[in-house]
Amino acid sequence: MRGRFLDFLLQLTRRERMLLASMGVIVVPLAVIFGLILPLQDQRNAAELAQKEAVALQRWVSSQAREQTVLSQTAPQTEIGNPIGSGGIEQGLIKAQLRQSVTVLDADGEDGIELQFERVDFLKLASWLRSTHPEWGYDIVAFRLEATNEPGVVSTWLDLRPPKK
Repeated sequence: MRGRFLDFLLQLTRRERMLLASMGVIVVPLAVIFGLILPLQDQRNAAELAQKEAVALQRWVSSQAREQTVLSQTAPQTEIGNPIGSGGIEQGLIKAQLRQSVTVLDADGEDGIELQFERVDFLKLASWLRSTHPEWGYDIVAFRLEATNEPGVVSTWLDLRPPKK
């Protein structure tokens, strides 16, 4: 293989060999740029964007937690009633038109309820939580909220327990 290439080069004139060498000087760096550097730059830009989105989400969650702390300290204490059970929560979800978005509604053996939404409209969910939380007789002891690729749609998991008296 190498012998053929050398024979090919020897058959070329000096001018053709110089032209071929200058093409190599141009083509090799361009191949490195387009084959290695640009894809790495695209990956870096995507990673930076994902990091910025994660930081923005973290800041938003932190501000919401601070706001909730302030609101819970200044809001009048309401009497939490008896737990309404998974049937009562399901009825509230139906009224709020969220039942079709529920993927898990499970009552465990300790009077707790696990509620999961795979894809749910964030504003509808927030409105439902805000309007029903004090009445249903449960505390939210664990909560996970994840953004999806669709704007305004989230994946959510809630762990509800009766308040400790």
